[in-house]
Amino acid sequence: MQLKRPILVGGLGLSASLCLLNLVGHSPLGLGLMDGTSLMAAIALGGFYWLFKQRSNSEVVLEAPLAIGPVDRAAVEKTLDKVEICLSKLIDELPTQLKTDKTAAIWTKVEGQRQKMAQVLANLDRAALKISVVGNKATGKTTLVQLLSEDWQQAHRELSIVELDGESAVPAVDTDLVLFVTAADLTQSELLRLQGLLRDGYRVQLAFNKQDQMAPLDRQSVVQQIQTRLENFEIDVRAIATKPNPVKVRRHQADGSVEEFAEQPEPQLNNLTERLDYLVEKESQQLVLTTGLRQAKALAKSTQELLNAQRRKRAMPMVEQMQWIAGGSAFASPLPSLDLLASTAINAQLVVDLGAVYGQKFSLEQAKKAAGTLAELLVKLGLVELSTQALGSVLKTHAATYVVGGAVQGVSAAYLTRMVGLSLIDFFEEQSLLAPEKQRFVFGEMGDRLQSIFQATKQGAGLQSFVSQALAHLPAIGQSKTVAA
Repeated sequence: MQLKRPILVGGLGLSASLCLLNLVGHSPLGLGLMDGTSLMAAIALGGFYWLFKQRSNSEVVLEAPLAIGPVDRAAVEKTLDKVEICLSKLIDELPTQLKTDKTAAIWTKVEGQRQKMAQVLANLDRAALKISVVGNKATGKTTLVQLLSEDWQQAHRELSIVELDGESAVPAVDTDLVLFVTAADLTQSELLRLQGLLRDGYRVQLAFNKQDQMAPLDRQSVVQQIQTRLENFEIDVRAIATKPNPVKVRRHQADGSVEEFAEQPEPQLNNLTERLDYLVEKESQQLVLTTGLRQAKALAKSTQELLNAQRRKRAMPMVEQMQWIAGGSAFASPLPSLDLLASTAINAQLVVDLGAVYGQKFSLEQAKKAAGTLAELLVKLGLVELSTQALGSVLKTHAATYVVGGAVQGVSAAYLTRMVGLSLIDFFEEQSLLAPEKQRFVFGEMGDRLQSIFQATKQGAGLQSFVSQALAHLPAIGQSKTVAA
């Protein structure tokens, strides 16, 4: 017969056995059998060998990455197929009551996602295009939009041009082309913004404005610098001047006098409009497909978030069950080493159970290694000491229970287990939103997440509420309260 939750059963069983042997070692009857410490050490070593001797060759299975290259209709349809698969998983994992109750809110959300899928497919055949113009202040983007709307756009009636205000504004999801305007060499913030646009799947065209304000050699140097910075991004660069500086004109009159006046040159946009003509006339379908793929990926993300929300509802009771098991085990343990053994087993079981909820299979060996890594992080970051101090302060307000042996240890173990559980849930949900080739189940990188959750859970009355719940789950304390009364 195969044990369910072998890590938890083995770890707690071993902890309980060592606890019993500790008592035997201090008993007159136990002295004739074997030295208590030696016997405990022998069984501990044997127990650890049994608990973690099973090694599995199975690793976390990740999907193959989507092929990189020009976007075609098949790529969009493939992404939408993944959305439908995700929706099917969501439905399959619903509790029986929700599966049969078609009036539940989740069904409205599922139907909404499917309607959006149909809309994405329908939009692949459209002819209209949308251009969003972005850029920092004083780059001339407003003037550029006005000029394009007054002249160039008249030849492309099914095209719309919108300007986005703000240096961090994000183009609408249905934007087919982002026209990025700069007036000098790219700054670090502009590069980061460009990288963000590309990461989100936008097609970008860059316009270097106000070239007329530079000397010819300087202008050429800046264009080359911009092209060098963008060589890995495959972004085309066009130099323009939306509002050239007035030039001084001297006109010789018939009477020999000279008239001087300022003349406003015509905007220099041909370099850009020729490029836009090419994109609209030759790559229109590719722009539409790129937008369709981006919309499909956004839909895949929102669908995964729906699935994660349902999975979290299943995961939280597991965390709560394990935190009270950890608290009870630590409360009853006479030695810190036994508490550590049980805690490691519980955290390893959490990795296995929560991983299964989020569709990730971990072997016993992988779970043991992850639990050890998490334990090291808790100690290294000082969270064990900080949580014990914080909980100890709260427990002092419970005078009747603070004096009970093991109260601080029990509540602290439950609290740390909860932190680990919440961190694992957040970690698995974050990984599920990444492309398969970018998923990395590296538990050693969860330090910031653990610290963040610790800070969040200790704020306000949260810690006081947790302590009250924890004390209610430690029977010996509850019994002592009754006796005291």
